[in-house]
Amino acid sequence: MISLDISILYQVVLFVVLLLLLNKIFFRPYLQLLEEREQRTSGAQHDSTDLEQEAARLRAQYEEKIVQARVAGNAAKEEILRSAQLARDKVLAEAREEAAQILGRVRQELAAALERERQVAVAEAAALAAEMAGKALGRKVA
Repeated sequence: MISLDISILYQVVLFVVLLLLLNKIFFRPYLQLLEEREQRTSGAQHDSTDLEQEAARLRAQYEEKIVQARVAGNAAKEEILRSAQLARDKVLAEAREEAAQILGRVRQELAAALERERQVAVAEAAALAAEMAGKALGRKVA
């Protein structure tokens, strides 16, 4: 059987004092250390979440700028192609006009040369006919 005497009171007082000392020396610092570690962990997780959101925002911004650059590049390309086609059409029109002028001059020169040759041929044919008639008739035909 347990007897209740003064030693129990000493043990209770000693237990309370030891509890208070251990609480102040070990338990509170350990609990603070655990709480600090939890705050750091949750803070790091919170920072990680913030960084992921920032990365997603920057990625979206980057992709939007790429799309804008592609649109601007395509517009510039179309403008360059259109101006090149206009320049090509202008050069072709000038070349066609110059070719038409040259062809017109050549045709006129050819027509003039043909007319001169025709006149020469007519004159030679007349002279040849007169000569042949003169030989056939035996006398000179005028």
